[in-house]
Amino acid sequence: MTHSIPEQNIKLMRLMKQAIDDNLLTPDYHPVLQTRFPSRKAYLLHCHLKTPVGQQIPYKSLRKLAGMTDMAAALDRWMIKTGLQALKRMHLEQPEANIIIPQSITSLHNPKYAHWLDRQSTREDVSTRGLIVSFRLSQVAKNLKRSRDCITALHQLDISTMIDSFSEHPAAIKILKAMGSRYMSVSTSLLGADDDVIKRIINVCHRRSVLILLPEINRAEDINLCWSYSADLLEGAYIHPATKDTSFDYAPVIV
Repeated sequence: MTHSIPEQNIKLMRLMKQAIDDNLLTPDYHPVLQTRFPSRKAYLLHCHLKTPVGQQIPYKSLRKLAGMTDMAAALDRWMIKTGLQALKRMHLEQPEANIIIPQSITSLHNPKYAHWLDRQSTREDVSTRGLIVSFRLSQVAKNLKRSRDCITALHQLDISTMIDSFSEHPAAIKILKAMGSRYMSVSTSLLGADDDVIKRIINVCHRRSVLILLPEINRAEDINLCWSYSADLLEGAYIHPATKDTSFDYAPVIV
């Protein structure tokens, strides 16, 4: 499989494997503003890898590299373990704290994933209250039965789920309804959709008690007014840059 992968990527994948094995990845905690509960702590977990020459590889690139090999599950496990440890610390200060942890299609379509996650939370001695496991819409759509089986199993453990990169595709709302997820995160394309489309999706989500996250808000002009009046969660550098830990208290930006 690696014969078609550029040599630079092979080197990065080897470096990432070592980073996962030796716990050298660095977590990034992106503060998430909950518009109805601005004092309640919430974070979106990402991570990065710094190479020996000082290059910083962001989470999106790491995720793509992991998906090109058999390392996606290992990256997922590192994210869950790191996120649960952070959630445990957050619960000591604020029992209502939340953390969003992205996971790959490898975990989504693994029939043993929910059981593994349950055992992991027991091993870490942390309540999964406030844990939100995120899967991308395109991943969910690839196998609806496997996706629904996994997401249903997580819900039975009282673990919330999020449909990430939610788009204006006609099937998106049907998938959201079928999965029963409590959260959805808006895709970049949907952020700039026509107001009529946005209003329709907002109405569907809120009728089903689905909370809406607007991600990657890096400038004031990134916020569509139609979205901003109805969004439940906001994330991005304009809200606050990512932090190295979860102990930071920030004055929320209200838009």
